[in-house]
This record gives sequence, C-alpha cells and structure tokens, in this order.
Amino acid sequence: MSEGEQQFGGTEEAGGLEVGGADAVTELETRAPAAAFDTDPEVAAGFAAFEAGELDAAEQVFAPAAAAGNRAAMFGLGLVFQARDAFDDAVRWYAAAAELGEAEAANNLGTLLAVRGETDAAVAWLTQAVALGSSEAAVNLGRMNHWDNPAEAEFWYRRGAEAEVGSAMANIGVLAQRRGDLAQAAEWYRKAVDAGETRAVNNLGNVLLMQGEVEEAMSCFKRGADDGDGHAQVNYALLSLARGEVEEALAAAEKGRESDAPGSEVVYGQVLLATGDQQGAAEAFQRAMNNGDPSGAYALGVVAAQTGALIDAERLFLAAATAGHVPAMWNSAVLLQQSGRSEEALPWFEAAAAAGHPEAQAVLSGAVTIQPGGDAGGVATA
Repeated sequence: MSEGEQQFGGTEEAGGLEVGGADAVTELETRAPAAAFDTDPEVAAGFAAFEAGELDAAEQVFAPAAAAGNRAAMFGLGLVFQARDAFDDAVRWYAAAAELGEAEAANNLGTLLAVRGETDAAVAWLTQAVALGSSEAAVNLGRMNHWDNPAEAEFWYRRGAEAEVGSAMANIGVLAQRRGDLAQAAEWYRKAVDAGETRAVNNLGNVLLMQGEVEEAMSCFKRGADDGDGHAQVNYALLSLARGEVEEALAAAEKGRESDAPGSEVVYGQVLLATGDQQGAAEAFQRAMNNGDPSGAYALGVVAAQTGALIDAERLFLAAATAGHVPAMWNSAVLLQQSGRSEEALPWFEAAAAAGHPEAQAVLSGAVTIQPGGDAGGVATA
C-alpha cells in the first residue's frame, strides 16, 4: 500500500488517514452507588435524588445520616460535593466513608487524589479499595500505570477482568496490541465486547483488519458506528470509501464529524473528493488544518500537487511535516529534492526514514534516487 492510500488501524497519534487504533480507556473513573446501595430507605432516597440530579435534595437526606455515622451517607455526600466540583469537601467525606470500610469511597478518594497529583496517597487508597472489594479501583491502578509500566498495569487490569469489568479487558487488549500480539489483543477485545464494553468494538475492528479479516472488521466498524463511536464512524467511512461505497462512506463521515472524532474532517473531505465536490473537500481540509490537524494541511497539499500548484503543495507539506506527519515529511523531501534543494531535502528524508517510511529509507540507502528537475512523480497524491 502506498503512502497516499487510505490507511486503517495504527494509533491515535499516527498521521495521514490512520485513525482509531489501540484506544485505551486510561482516564480514571469514580463510581456512583448501585441502585440498592443501602437498605436504609432514607439513605436510599438520597441516592435516588443524586441519580436524578437533585443535589440539594440528596444533601438534605445525607447530611443528618452522615453526622450520625452512616458510612453510606458519607459516601453520598462525597458524590454530591464532587458533582458540585467542591473537591476538598468531596475528599473529606470520601475519606470518612473509606475509613469506615466503604470500598467505592476509597476508590473515589484515590481517583480524586490522583487527579490532584497526589500519586502516593492515591495509590494507597486505591490499593485499600481493592482490598475492600472494589474492582474499579483495580482498573484505576492499571490506568495509572498504563503508559509507563505496562506489566504492572496488566496485573491490575487482570484483577478487574476477573470481576468482568469490560474496560479492564479492553485495556489488556490494548497492551497486547502494543506489543504486537494481535491474536491475544483480538481475544481480549472480544471478551470486552461480550462484557458490554462498546468502546472495544472499534479496536477489535482494527485488529481484524490488520489480520486480513476485512468483512468482520467492516461489521465491527458498522456496529461501533451505529453505537455512536466516532472512531468507528470514521473507520467505517474509510473502509466504505475504499470499497467504492461512496454513499455509505459519506453518511458515516458526516456522523464522524458530528461526533468530533479525530481525523473526521479529513476523511469527510476525502469522501467529498470521491463525489466530485472539490470545493467542499478543500473546505473540509482547511477546517482540519485550522483545528490543528496536520492531516488537513497534508490533504490540501495533495490537492495542490494534483493540480500542479507545487509551491502551495510544498508550503502545506512542510507545515504538516513540521507537525510530525510522516507522509508529509516524504512529500516535502521529494519536492525539495526535485527543485534542486538537496540540502533542505535531506533532513526530511532522514526524519521520514527514522519514522519508518520505506521509500525514504530506500533513498538514504541509495537504492532509490530522486533526480532534481523532475515532475512530482514521487509525491503521494492519492
């Protein structure tokens, strides 16, 4: 597949049209009570008011019970104050409930402390929450270690997976995908989907696509798109476009834009190009560029190169390349080399090669030569 073709899978950070990928649910999560959290009807009424968004009514129920030592009511006050962004008060009441053995209060306390940067205290309370029986706290400990200590993260995710927590299963899949074990990644994504974790559907589709299972991947993207997953909507649009199903692609791309999914404007522009709407496509690419997406500048550069506006193309490719877009690095290098500016081209060949671009690596090894004064034949324009 050439660098100008639609690409699937990859990671969130990838350039070009690589969208979706191994998305991890790494944002720490607090937990509200189950519907039947406490047998005391008065306290249960407070939780019902909280879940209905009636914070003042919930506080009126919780406050006297908390003062009398009811740990469920203390937890409830923590929830109320957290919902009001009164974090100091939330921490105080979560701590009071946690000290009396309330597992989810300890989880929520650890989560708030982690957000405030008090990592050691956060780990201590989350560990205590796990000991008290909170599976969500185990997952949160995994999330805290996800990027820097994947082995520790997987240990805690597996604790969560044992309790059938879907996000824990999905994140085990993400870690497997990051180390290249696609079979295990697919296995865990399937488990996550079966456990009700809809965010794993798009990840499963990406892995299946990398394994060559196009039809099943398409089904995953369609399912995720129908469930409102922006990444899946964009991926479904890309795959539909690659199959020539332009109307399907357009509908999915429009939903991706409504979801504000990463890369959605560029994909929408690609679909508009396929319909012949060059002006609409250029506007979509411009919006992406204005929003800081280097893929927008790259796509505009491709359009400029296709029409022979090489000065504009060079400017746009360089803007995208400077932002880390690998295909734009290659195109910038090619245009600079062809215009006789070999010294300016070399750093971009090197940057693209370092990022794994095969054609750039071939140029640096001497296997491929790009002569000055040629046309834009080396530039990816698809």
